[in-house]
Amino acid sequence: MKRFERELAHGWEYDEDPRADHLFGAYYHWCALLCGFSEAALEHELLSESQLDALRPDLEASLPGLRACRQLLVVIPASREQHPRIVDLLRHDVILERLRRIHYAFGDALREEKVSRSLDDALDP
Repeated sequence: MKRFERELAHGWEYDEDPRADHLFGAYYHWCALLCGFSEAALEHELLSESQLDALRPDLEASLPGLRACRQLLVVIPASREQHPRIVDLLRHDVILERLRRIHYAFGDALREEKVSRSLDDALDP
């Protein structure tokens, strides 16, 4: 996320380089990671019930776009026309803010789990 926001702050030009290699490659990688966490949260109880309830609207709204970004990294397209351009994914102001909320919620959940495990280890003789 930090790499993407740093590159975004300096501007960009769309070019014909492979998407994973040009400026927005970091965005696709970030979205692919968020996609995996989002699917795990919805399907495999990665988050607690209260955490999931708070994040569910963002997850459900973001998942189609996150999956599209992940597909850009894992599927070799028959043609470039089959994939959305990054500028199209960024047109709505809400998208980046929603992804930031998801990012921070997963970070918080993972930190809480780490602290919980550390406490459990400290209490076990």
